[in-house]
Amino acid sequence: MKTCKIVFFTAVSALILSACDGKSNGNSLAEGASGDMEAYVNGDVNAIQQALPQIMVIPADQTLKNFSALKETTIDGKQFIVRDYKKYLLADDRFPRLASFIQDAFNKQSYPLADFEQTLKQLDTQAATDMAEGLQQDAKTQLLQTAQPDIILELNYYKSSSLTSHDYKNKNVSYTLTALDAYTNKSIATVTTSNIKGESTTEIIQNDLGEKLPGLMSDIQKYFSDILTRGREVTVRIVVDGESNVNLQDQSIEGDTYSDWIMDFIKAKSVKGACKMQRNSNNELYFVNVRIPLLQEDGTQYGVYDFTRELQKNLRKELGLQSTNNSQGLGEVVLTVKGI
Repeated sequence: MKTCKIVFFTAVSALILSACDGKSNGNSLAEGASGDMEAYVNGDVNAIQQALPQIMVIPADQTLKNFSALKETTIDGKQFIVRDYKKYLLADDRFPRLASFIQDAFNKQSYPLADFEQTLKQLDTQAATDMAEGLQQDAKTQLLQTAQPDIILELNYYKSSSLTSHDYKNKNVSYTLTALDAYTNKSIATVTTSNIKGESTTEIIQNDLGEKLPGLMSDIQKYFSDILTRGREVTVRIVVDGESNVNLQDQSIEGDTYSDWIMDFIKAKSVKGACKMQRNSNNELYFVNVRIPLLQEDGTQYGVYDFTRELQKNLRKELGLQSTNNSQGLGEVVLTVKGI
């Protein structure tokens, strides 16, 4: 159902944008859709349009820290970062304006958007699903699980006022806007400028971004085109519940060991068999650099949830194994085998 909603949203967004100016932008990943909704719905699926990356602008951790909205805590000897997005928004009235400016630029190029503030409000009215039973997710994980963007734009900025009496209104502003793959947290591209002078922090950043955002968009387009070709990178981890009666090295009803069957499945479902196994034991299988297709054969979107559901279904149908989905991050698959 979630995939269908994303596809519909992308289609409607393209229609609205086309209706507004009647032009097709050559820099856009999507083609301009006609105003004929019936023809669009009944026509062939445009694979490029279905694969448009969804963008979400969020404050970087350093910015949160600058506004006393980030702290580190220790639980059972492990360090955790606690992000207080609501406190941050109350303390910084510039971010909504800067985020809106960035979003508007991407919106004009037909990118679907996930709004930071609206997602926080959604988290207030409905609890984000805990993918791992009994495990508390941090604020950023909840945010991403709810909005499910493809690309995160993390904005970090800071300013300092001039100390001279005749120039006290001028500020030195520095900022960095980093594009990250929301599934792997890998950096895609960065826009950064230091010590820009002016009176308004918001206007200083907006003016500079206006010149540099087209280059950032170009880098994002190249990166996402590569994902469209080579597949989305995820990790896959299969673990056996401590009370299970199953050993991954046991022979399945198919004749292979459970481990071998899972390996064959992952290779078959990944783009050109792209995957790398890091651990293979009686109780765990762990794969990295698994490239799952972004689109199905009919051109509709295919995501991590679809891959996980298909793996669970086949474990149950082909091997008789019951499992639970304990995934946390967007780019990971974690299944716990309960037994036969």
